[in-house]
Amino acid sequence: MSLMKTKTFWTGAAGLMTAIGAYYAGEVSLWEAVQTGLTGLVAIFLRQGLLGVTES
Repeated sequence: MSLMKTKTFWTGAAGLMTAIGAYYAGEVSLWEAVQTGLTGLVAIFLRQGLLGVTES
C-alpha cells in the first residue's frame, strides 16, 4: 500500500496545511502553528514506519 493512498497521510497533510494557513492568517502564534504542524508530521511518519514494518 502506498503512503499517499492512506487516510492518515492526508489527515496529517491537512493538519500541516491548516497550521501554515492559520499562522499566515494571524489566527495562531508561531509556536501554536509549529505544534500543530509537528503533530501532522508525526502522523505521517508514524504511519510510514508502520507500513514499512508490515510490508517486510
